[in-house]
Amino acid sequence: MNCRLTALNILLEIGNGAYSNLALNKQLRNIGDSRDRALVTEIVYGVLRFQNRLDYIIRLFASTAINKMEPAVLTALRIGIYQIFFLEKIHSAAIVNETVNAVKKLANKGAVNFVNAILRNVIRKKSKISFPDPVNEKKDYLVYYLSHPEWLVEYWQKIYGFEKTMALCEINNQPAELTIRVNTLKIREEDFLDIYKREGINIVPGLIPRVYIVKDKRAVTELPLYEKGGFFVQGQAAALTGYLLNPEPGMRVLDMAAAPGGKTTHLAELMGNQGEITALDIYEHKLELIKENCSRLGVEIVKALKCDAREYTDRKKFDMILLDAPCSGLGLFRQKPEIRWNRKYDDIRELALLQKEILQNALKLLKKGGILLYSTCTLTREENQEPVREILAGTGEQLKIVDLAEDLERLGLDRHFATDDSGFLELFPPESNTEGFFMAKMQKI
Repeated sequence: MNCRLTALNILLEIGNGAYSNLALNKQLRNIGDSRDRALVTEIVYGVLRFQNRLDYIIRLFASTAINKMEPAVLTALRIGIYQIFFLEKIHSAAIVNETVNAVKKLANKGAVNFVNAILRNVIRKKSKISFPDPVNEKKDYLVYYLSHPEWLVEYWQKIYGFEKTMALCEINNQPAELTIRVNTLKIREEDFLDIYKREGINIVPGLIPRVYIVKDKRAVTELPLYEKGGFFVQGQAAALTGYLLNPEPGMRVLDMAAAPGGKTTHLAELMGNQGEITALDIYEHKLELIKENCSRLGVEIVKALKCDAREYTDRKKFDMILLDAPCSGLGLFRQKPEIRWNRKYDDIRELALLQKEILQNALKLLKKGGILLYSTCTLTREENQEPVREILAGTGEQLKIVDLAEDLERLGLDRHFATDDSGFLELFPPESNTEGFFMAKMQKI
């Protein structure tokens, strides 16, 4: 098979709005050879991560402006140049031939010759290419060499400064680790570990209880106990939210933005399948994902409802509410590298307004003495600290912050993570080695 053609088609699909993991997995199911699957995956995620660096190189060699190139031609050039710089074990002639053969299926002869000429020229002059200097050209280094959008580089530098922003950009370009959460509704953790040991699958304990990093090349669906619901694929920061909310059996809990159900099912597990969880989402197909995951994991206390969280009403108040708010996802670049190219600052401002509206409704639904955990998987002030502070300022004496330092100490995580002066928790990937996350805990009084 032509792995480059497969990668080219996947990247074009992602460019038209598809999610990288879904587009990739759809194609990988049809590839029998594990080496071919690995190569396609490497090319797709590599091109997405280093798009700006690849385009920087293309501009040095192409007389045609990038925004004037056909999508198939530009993507083929990115694929070829990525291999030239990052997959040096592959012979340069093979890179050019396979990439040119791929673009032949989608472009005219002139475009094919253009790709061929550019790639061969890049190979000849590779050693002479210079990139922006991190000392004297700081912003350009982050934008072009570490391959992040200019607006976001400028934004993060204002918050974190250059050194921390550089560390963040560097870790964002590393492949994400596969992390799974053991589901004790289906299997004891000790038995889970015994099975994986017998199967010879290397798993390393994460920082978060019952979360493990899988050091294995096989597909998730091929791992032991997947079909039986023995685990759920979930990042460490995402798993931490359930432990911080800390629901008890018999409680009435609301998950206001629940799909695909990772946090919902974790709450049910922590509650021992006793009580009631209402899980909201606005899309029917996402509700089906929640239901499917609940069924596979043996969760019996979740009621999934199609509803806008801003408008949901209930005659009874909730003991606890989890609002893992819709957000820009800027903390998930390792898992979903295409996000960096799909977001703009206006999106952040629009999402912040949505988050405040949901927070206001959450307060109405929470009983007196009840607990609300607000979380996002992003790293912006507008979506994290500001909505919480605004809701606190607007509610007078109705709401107070619960310092998450107490929960971190309870979990034995206080030596790994620290709250800020407000009691909020921001997980900064270079320091936490997790997804980028924000969490704030509040109590209605």
